[in-house]
Amino acid sequence: MAATASPRSGDGWEPTLAAALLGADRAPHLPPDALSGPPSGEDAGGALLVRLAAHGLYHLAGTGRAAETLHPLPEREASGPVCPPAAADRLALLLAADAPKVRLREWCELAADAGLRAPPWLVPALAPLRREWPETIARIAGAELDWLAAPGSETPEDAAQDWTERTPAERRAAFAAFRRRDPAAARAALEAGFRGEKADMRQALVSALDDGLGEADEPFLEACLDDRASGVRGAAQNLLPRLPGSRLAQRMAERVRAALAIETKKGLLGGLIGGTKHGLVVTLPEEAPDLTRDGIEVSEYQRRGGGLRANLLQQIVAGAPLHAFAGHPPRLWIELALRSEWSEPIVQGLFRAVRRGRDPAWVRDLAAVLGEAASGRLAGVKVTNPLAKMWADAVRLLPQDEWEALATEALRAKRLEPVLALLETGRPAYSARFTGALLDFLALVTRGTPSLRAELAKPWTLGRLGEHLHPSAAAAAAAAAILARLPEDSEERLRNQLTTLASTLDLRAAMRREFA
Repeated sequence: MAATASPRSGDGWEPTLAAALLGADRAPHLPPDALSGPPSGEDAGGALLVRLAAHGLYHLAGTGRAAETLHPLPEREASGPVCPPAAADRLALLLAADAPKVRLREWCELAADAGLRAPPWLVPALAPLRREWPETIARIAGAELDWLAAPGSETPEDAAQDWTERTPAERRAAFAAFRRRDPAAARAALEAGFRGEKADMRQALVSALDDGLGEADEPFLEACLDDRASGVRGAAQNLLPRLPGSRLAQRMAERVRAALAIETKKGLLGGLIGGTKHGLVVTLPEEAPDLTRDGIEVSEYQRRGGGLRANLLQQIVAGAPLHAFAGHPPRLWIELALRSEWSEPIVQGLFRAVRRGRDPAWVRDLAAVLGEAASGRLAGVKVTNPLAKMWADAVRLLPQDEWEALATEALRAKRLEPVLALLETGRPAYSARFTGALLDFLALVTRGTPSLRAELAKPWTLGRLGEHLHPSAAAAAAAAAILARLPEDSEERLRNQLTTLASTLDLRAAMRREFA
């Protein structure tokens, strides 16, 4: 029976091993072999290391594990059809060109909404985005990413379970995922080891309670108001006003009732003669330690400017729950605040309280009254630019259809200033109908006087519109037509913005066609 040859004989391994034992300088010259090629340069030691590495990889490949220890991976679960080739090519371009995140996210959301998967060859490139857009990436590549992660030590779900280890950023992400899955258990786990955390980590973890915030979190957040770190106290102070039943909200309600009161005076015969008159009585608050604990304090700049008590008033009104004003209708409070000697701090505070509370009656009355004031239709109130800006911000709090109805009225009235104010605050996305009306309005203005065109271009609003308009082929064609028909004497500022608008709409419309 013939002797079995050594698997390493004749491939150059034995002379290479001998050279390693003897030393690169004392060993005989090594002939070139198929694995390492000819020795390079005069560095005998470096050439020897190259040969050893090549042979080591060659002989370890496919060995080192017994057959029974090798288990095939389970088959990847199908999660829907792969996106069309044109959409896949678009994703490759977006990833290769380091496109803006907003465009990349839009592609992922389009794929998710269509029930389509990302192409397999681009799935690894989407892995870094999973932390930023977990739900969207999970819908278009979640199964594939889990399958790719399976040979490693842990899956993303395993990582989310343990939020007490790894880097601060990873811990924050893992705790946020834990909080989304089980808010009560996440808060309980946080309370158990809270005192042992560093200040910046305590602040980050308290801020993460924003997701799933509820009345059950109130005792822990109230205790955080006495934390030794200002960042932790600030995180709790930001969350507690959103809980109308919290002790902080109750304290703020008591303070605002002490600072503001509506005084009613009736004429003769119960108001039949002379009517009923209302007035706002303002009592400016004083500094106190309990105010500081609840996050109400004045900066040194404001202190030097002489507006200390007015600023305290604004913060108290802003932090109060809306039920603190329940004794009178919202419209009366807003009108009296606008006519008050202290209108600026009170109205600013009310706006912040309404934006946080989002009570529909307060939102509608705030938008209506500020609209009347900004257009000069509210007696006793002077029209100012900040007032117009606040009106546009208040309108943004309305539901989408109500916002578009008000904006359409401004378009029909051909009033450029309120239209620009509304577009400056904007909405995430406009309907196809409003998009068409707005593009018609822009076509009219761009063919108007040079002064109108200059006013249109001044706030740099047009260049951002492409992200909000409904990206249909018709809208892209209309934007391109506006640009093509722009008078030659138009300033470059306007031309550049219209170019950006047309190109953005064209790209977004093309992305939608590619998913068809």
